[in-house]
Amino acid sequence: MKVASIIFKRTIALVILKVSAVLAAGSIGGVELWQSALIAAFVGIMEVAESLARAYVVDGKLDEDEINVAFASSAEAALAETKKSKISE
Repeated sequence: MKVASIIFKRTIALVILKVSAVLAAGSIGGVELWQSALIAAFVGIMEVAESLARAYVVDGKLDEDEINVAFASSAEAALAETKKSKISE
């Protein structure tokens, strides 16, 4: 249960990162605000889910290091998107 709680909390934080990164870009591109946020949240969740699934398939368990790697790579991607959208504005 502890692992599920950690993953849930970190997923919420990742969704916030992803959504904040694409809101400005979506509004510039003519996409509805709620659609941009929904797509960004979905992409963020699927990135982490894919990474966690890959780690689980390897040895049949998820440890803290594997969870950290999954979220760190997605968070770094979200931060890069944020920097890119700020530069293009």
